[in-house]
Amino acid sequence: MQEGFASYPEGSFEELVRKIEADMPNLPKQEAKVAQYILLNLDSISFETGRTISQKARVSEITVGRVLRRFGCAGMKEFKALLRQRYSIAGQAPARKGGDLSERWRDQLGAEIEAVQSIYDLIEGEDFLRAQDLLAGMEEVFVTGFQTVRGLAEDSARRLALARPDVRFLSAHDSMLSEWIGARPRRSSCVLLIDVVPYAAESLALAALAKEQGRKLVVVTDEYCHWAREFADAVINAPSATGLFLESTLGLNAALALLIHGVANSQPDAAAERLREWKGFSRQLKLF
Repeated sequence: MQEGFASYPEGSFEELVRKIEADMPNLPKQEAKVAQYILLNLDSISFETGRTISQKARVSEITVGRVLRRFGCAGMKEFKALLRQRYSIAGQAPARKGGDLSERWRDQLGAEIEAVQSIYDLIEGEDFLRAQDLLAGMEEVFVTGFQTVRGLAEDSARRLALARPDVRFLSAHDSMLSEWIGARPRRSSCVLLIDVVPYAAESLALAALAKEQGRKLVVVTDEYCHWAREFADAVINAPSATGLFLESTLGLNAALALLIHGVANSQPDAAAERLREWKGFSRQLKLF
């Protein structure tokens, strides 16, 4: 299925390059200069602007825009979006500028990379697959988190809602669980709970209540959590002790991103249609 948000065009940077290469012999002289500059500087073009390209290719900035539009790219904004898509989803980041990291930061970077690697080590494990199946298969999903990870929970709820229907962020403080009035759920229901040390008292209470009501529970938490398996159907533990002032959330982010990706891939056609419709809404609202 096709990935990406509204800031990503439907095509790809590679497709744009292929079009430029194919039509290069047919371009007017000034436009050919721009095309040639792009093709000769693919590894560093992400650092350029319309103005710098025009200066280095010795053409007008209008010509740069005309070349991009000729190949189906609506100006520099969309060109940059294609580059973001290339580097963040499908390809390698451009060469990093500057000197080598000091030993201190190399160790820190290594710890963060190990945290993410540990999540990838789990993605074919029983808990991860069970969590993915529950988040994809239940009729409704509630996502919640407290304290420092509330924002992460809200973000995950919005992202998960792009992959499947009937996803809601659950704020127990704000609604006093009005969403759960009626005790037993009328539909198959799953709660995705995100929490880290020091664990919120509400997390344990909510986990117990979800189990009492017959809701499935997926917990994404840190490596210290000692209570989740008492209540949860699936638990994903993400390392957080990487030496930062506050515990790292990089592992949590990786786990949640991979879960959402797995949910989308469980019904790729439906998820792709939801994404297309969402992009349409964003364009109507002129958000991007």
